Amino acid sequence: MFFVVFNFKKKSMGDVFSLMWEASNDAKCTGELGQLKQLTKSLMETYESQGRLSEDPLAPSKRRELSLPTEDVSEIVGGKVCLVTGGLGCVGSRLVKELLVFSPKKVIVIDVKEADEELFSELRREDVVVERGSILDTAFLKRVYRDYLPTIVFHTAAQRNPGLAEKTIGDTLRTNILGTWNVLLASSESDAVQRVVFSSTGKASRYYTEEVYAASKKVCEMLMDYFAVRFPNKLFSMVRFTHIVDNSLMDAELKRAAMQDDRIQIHSPGKFVTAQNVGEAAYLMLNALVFAEAGRSSFLLVKNLEWPVESLEVALYYIKQSKREVPILFVGNPKGYGEKFFRGQLDWSQSWDLNLLINVYENRIRRTNPENDIIISNLMPFDEVVLLKLVGDLQDTAYSDESLMDVLVSSLRAIFRHSLKLVDKKITLDILKWGIDPKFMHADGVKIGDFGEMVPMMLDSLEISSDLKKIQGL
Repeated sequence: MFFVVFNFKKKSMGDVFSLMWEASNDAKCTGELGQLKQLTKSLMETYESQGRLSEDPLAPSKRRELSLPTEDVSEIVGGKVCLVTGGLGCVGSRLVKELLVFSPKKVIVIDVKEADEELFSELRREDVVVERGSILDTAFLKRVYRDYLPTIVFHTAAQRNPGLAEKTIGDTLRTNILGTWNVLLASSESDAVQRVVFSSTGKASRYYTEEVYAASKKVCEMLMDYFAVRFPNKLFSMVRFTHIVDNSLMDAELKRAAMQDDRIQIHSPGKFVTAQNVGEAAYLMLNALVFAEAGRSSFLLVKNLEWPVESLEVALYYIKQSKREVPILFVGNPKGYGEKFFRGQLDWSQSWDLNLLINVYENRIRRTNPENDIIISNLMPFDEVVLLKLVGDLQDTAYSDESLMDVLVSSLRAIFRHSLKLVDKKITLDILKWGIDPKFMHADGVKIGDFGEMVPMMLDSLEISSDLKKIQGL
């Protein structure tokens, strides 16, 4: 046994990872965890020697604060009726609490869940009303809008689990896309509504995706922009969240496993997340009221997200805290978490200010709030005809999950091809230069085929021969 430990310490981290993959595969068949315990211990010692694991890796995200122009928010919210869909969820309930600071006339909460007054004491206030129902129920929505006449609508209701989305494709697409369509339609038809704020995800910044959750939110962002153009008398804005630590499935599961289980399962090494806390999320939505623009839907995101956190480091930290010998198993990436990171997602022309929640096209037109802690930008142009046809197809209940997935992917493919015709080709060249640089692809262990149809579509958009010659040198 001592001989084995000695050899582990002499190996590089890459060698240890390779051994852990082998041992993880063996453990699935034999249940033997001894070697994985030694490898995990070796890995922990390596991380500690690098000055890591002394603090919760997510602690900086839990502490961080965001600015809020309180006078502006008070002027917008004070005395108004606010509607919050998904208002019993993590972000929605925190948003309700923050709204009440600014003395709204009433806050209406819509949620499919039952209210738990033990957890949410604000529900006992006379100026907070809970309406239990689904955003897919158009009759329910119409009644709520008619009865309460909301001035401001915050739409946070969604199916947010990427893994579950791949197993419940139809339900996820209908909840996220058709639910958003219903809220936007009800808001546009109501004379009382003046502002709508939507909660999206940084995953929607991907140029093209075939993951159900990310794709559904990407479509919702386009719907927000579509309604903003069609109804310039109302203000539509949105925010992009990243990993909310207060509601983190990953963090909760790793902590529980470290304290209770005989093993911790993670997808793989080298999986990173950017994180923010629920207070930032609520403040971001309130900021979206202030920085909304007529005629287009701006999106906001936290600017200073710090360095991404590795899930493996979080697991090792909780093992250290547990004072138990718990082995880590690598189980591979399930559907919904499998798309490879594309370096061209980030704007390396500003390498000192990278942010994973905004793509290069969007980054070139970004601006910031006066406090310089929030990025504000707009979407790429998109094909409205294809977008509306997708909504119509989702409303057709005859489609199976498999058929809906085909419709979603073909629609996003057509939308991306159309968008590429309208953007600056020089930016597309930059994206490809960074994204498929052989040196970095080799270091990351990826190949062009790992990015699916995205890169070929970008290459096809460069119709000018001089552009194609430049690409040949990449």
